[in-house]
Parts: sequence; structure tokens; C-alpha cells
Amino acid sequence: MRGFSSSFLIFFYQVGLGGMFALAGTPFHEIERGFYKSTAGVLYFIALAGFLGKSVFYLHALSGSVGIGLGLEMFFHSAFIIGFTAYMISLWGERQVFRARSFAVTLLTGLAGLLISTHSFSSAPFLSVESVIYPTAFFLSSLLLGGVTVGMLIGHWYLIDTGQSLEPFIRIYKFFVYALAAQCLFYLVAPAALYLVGDPASQKGLHRLWQQHSTLLVSRLVAGQAAPLILSWMIWRTLQIPHTMAATGLFYIALLGVFVGEILGRQILALTSLPF
Repeated sequence: MRGFSSSFLIFFYQVGLGGMFALAGTPFHEIERGFYKSTAGVLYFIALAGFLGKSVFYLHALSGSVGIGLGLEMFFHSAFIIGFTAYMISLWGERQVFRARSFAVTLLTGLAGLLISTHSFSSAPFLSVESVIYPTAFFLSSLLLGGVTVGMLIGHWYLIDTGQSLEPFIRIYKFFVYALAAQCLFYLVAPAALYLVGDPASQKGLHRLWQQHSTLLVSRLVAGQAAPLILSWMIWRTLQIPHTMAATGLFYIALLGVFVGEILGRQILALTSLPF
């Protein structure tokens, strides 16, 4: 079981990676490059902060024996930051092939690093239901965190570029809603799967979660799922007016709810080793 500090640091990584996936859903040729410079810059510094924090663990591990799992995690996390750095550099030049390749490298290495790191939070055998549930949970959290962050940032961009078509905003909004709906569905299925066919350690974790940390779990679901679902409907209604300023304000509130919910989820992860 990892401590809260290690469980929390991956939160930064997920915001950066999920934000890049959200950017992949935007029409690159319909939005000014200034939006990508500012948005990718925010995501980059969040991901970099997480990597710098994780470097303490990596340096400590290098002083002893490094297993293949940790070695691969260190490699792909480093490659993710290097690829992200290259993409940031490409935004200030006109080399479109370099920009496209660095963007693809960032996504692929980031995803690989995330999937590899998830297995360190579970003690279940490789051939188990946990090998599917844990990566899925972390990936969906990344998409949700990235979607709500980019949604808030693109809404802010509409306050600058008032003549921009509403289509990019709606595309990011749909990305956020689909990620939120997928995570809600996952939280309905995953606990039942772990309870029925999960490793004994996971089943004990479920029991401990409900018996000792039920208030934390309910708070996590209210802040991270219920409130954003209500706000997503309100955002859609404001976009139909359309009123991008009000939609951006609602995205701010949704971001707060998602972030609080995910941070509470990292506390649950640290206490029970369950990815909820």
C-alpha cells in the first residue's frame, strides 16, 4: 500500500495527460495557436510539478535495487515530460510535423506511464480482475480531470476571442460529459466485480472502505460525480442561449467539484488501495 503522498502525486500526472487527450479532441485549425500555448502551458506545469515531486521517490529508489516495474515507470514518466517539453517548443515554431509527432509521443508515453504505475497500487496477481479495473479507473480519472480543466480554459479563451465559433466549446463539453458518464458507470460496476471475483485483499479493502470510511466515500461521490452531473446539465443550458461567460463560470465550479472528488479518491486509494 502506498502512502497519500505517492497517491496524490499521480493526480498531477493525470491532469496533464488527460488534458492532452482533451486537446486532441479540439479542431486544431479552427482555434488560434495562442489557446494551445496557454492551455498546454498550464497542463505542462501541472504535469512537471507532479514529476518533480515524484523524482524524490525515484531518486530514493535508485539508491537501492530498482525493479522492472519501477524502472519502466521512471522511463515512461520521464519520456512523457520530454515529449511534452518538445510539444511546448513546437508551438512557438512552424514545424507542423514535429508538432504532430511530439504531441503523439506525449500521449503514448504518458498513457504507458500511467498504466504501468497503476499496478504498483495493487497487490493482486497480474492475471486478475484488478489488472483491468485499476488501469481503467486511473485512465477515466485522467480523462475527467483533463476534460474539466480544458473545458474551463477554453471557456476563458472565449472571453478573449468573442468571435470564435461555439463548436470547439461544445466538443470539449461533450468530452467532459462522456468522461464523467463513463466514470459514473464504472463506479457502478467495478465494486461489484471486485466483491465477486476480486483478490481477497481487494475484498477486505471494500469492507474496510464501507465500515471505516463511508463518509469519505459518500463525500467523494457527491463532490466528484453528483455535483458535476448537475452542473453539466446547467452548462449545456447556458451554451444553448448561448452564454459562454456563464458556461465558463459553471465550468469553474465543476472543476472544483471534480478536483475535490479526485483528491478524496486519492485519500481512499491511500487508505484502502482501492482506485475509487
